[in-house]
Amino acid sequence: MRNIFRNKIYGNRIHITYASRTDKGVHAIGQTVTINVKDINVDEVNTELPEDIAIWAYCKAPKYFDARRCTIYRHYKYIVFKRDLDLEKMKNASKDLLGIHNFKRFCYKIKGPVIRRIYYIKIDKIENGYLTLEFIGSKFARGLIRNLVDLLTRIGSGEIKNLNSVWEYSGPLCMAPPENLYLIDAYYPLKYMISDSGVEKVIKAIHMINEGESDERKILRKHMLKDFWKIMSDLRELSLKLHSTLH
Repeated sequence: MRNIFRNKIYGNRIHITYASRTDKGVHAIGQTVTINVKDINVDEVNTELPEDIAIWAYCKAPKYFDARRCTIYRHYKYIVFKRDLDLEKMKNASKDLLGIHNFKRFCYKIKGPVIRRIYYIKIDKIENGYLTLEFIGSKFARGLIRNLVDLLTRIGSGEIKNLNSVWEYSGPLCMAPPENLYLIDAYYPLKYMISDSGVEKVIKAIHMINEGESDERKILRKHMLKDFWKIMSDLRELSLKLHSTLH
């Protein structure tokens, strides 16, 4: 996307920051990008972007704002397409991950400490006996969520057992597939404008059906669409509150 903005839209003299540098294959419905331009015509930009990329909300950022460093929290969801997992075992194990910890052992090829704070983990059953795992944290590191999903699902299946705490586990991990993970939101207390053309493009992209698409992919799209409507509603409400506070 960086090259699209630079080469096709604004040229090379722009600086871009991202709220989250997600793993290859991971989706995002609420990624935040900053671009140092004086003005932007969102409708025109959306026509230049690929069909699966859209600007659906925008605002003028404060001076020195950086999408990555100024994020208050990031919210991810992973859909596990496995059945017969012990939900209570997974929930109990996830409690050990809350708070501030060094998550280095659960990350991918990182040498130094990985000190992160996870505020919230929610695990729910959905249709067909599948599960959703939601993570909210200040920030995450490469492979962290996908490795935590692998750990928790293996605990739920009984493959990993007899742990008093997840921190006792020192065995190998296999990162869960990236395609089932998506960034829901990166939160900032900013007043946004909603782009109708961008919203329409997002909905169209989520609804795109590939030939021979599996039922699992349809479930993934269904939850992405549901979460998109939720964060868009929350964004409108936040913007109205900020507007009334400032005036």
